[in-house]
Amino acid sequence: MTDRIALAARNNALWVDTVCRTHGLRGAIDDLAWSAPSRTPPYYPDAVTLSPDADEHEVLARIDGSDGASVKDSWDRLDLAADDFARLATGQWLWHAGPADGAGVASAAAPALRWRRLTQRSDVTPWATAWAAEPDAAGILRPSLVEQPGVLVLAAVEGGTGSTHDADDTDAAGRVVAGAVLFASGEGDERVVGVGNVFAVDDDVHRAYREVTAFARSLVGDVPLVGWEAGPGLEAALAAGYEAVGRLSVWVR
Repeated sequence: MTDRIALAARNNALWVDTVCRTHGLRGAIDDLAWSAPSRTPPYYPDAVTLSPDADEHEVLARIDGSDGASVKDSWDRLDLAADDFARLATGQWLWHAGPADGAGVASAAAPALRWRRLTQRSDVTPWATAWAAEPDAAGILRPSLVEQPGVLVLAAVEGGTGSTHDADDTDAAGRVVAGAVLFASGEGDERVVGVGNVFAVDDDVHRAYREVTAFARSLVGDVPLVGWEAGPGLEAALAAGYEAVGRLSVWVR
């Protein structure tokens, strides 16, 4: 399972780096970890480990360790308690191998919502407002995300039902009721597509995960889908056909 964890962790780290770049912050990456020299946007870690061999001192030396700093421990092997960090969350890395491997449960379900890929900056603001758990969080995911390499912002809007997958339709008119972000990374056998920021304004995250996965398959084919979740999100992902491939922790100071 280690290779799958490594691919999922690297995809996640590159996604975090992409979000940081939209805020004018550039991180650094090597075989051990991705890290940012100054504090990252809320909800996004200051470091992501990329090897089970990364140790506490190496990781913490790379970040601003002020209050609120966070580290994503991709193999759940670090102990940062002595450095005044506490575990904020423990989750699972996810892997969806695609219909050919029998994991495509979500692909068979007819979607109940109308899904769009957003390509205009102006469409991201209402999407981010729907995604944000708190009003101040809406500014974390910025409109320029739709212009970043590898990023696909997906939205379900009110205004109809049925198996509507409009991959190239930029008309996002209507209230956003669910969404997600896809992020592609790697080449050849290491190519994966991250699935993250899955949400539903009615809290039906199970339906959101099923339909996001089906829409993702219509866009990227049988490329493995990866991500991570905890709690209800993990339950929804597993029900949608994802496999849990390894535990991770998020530490916060």
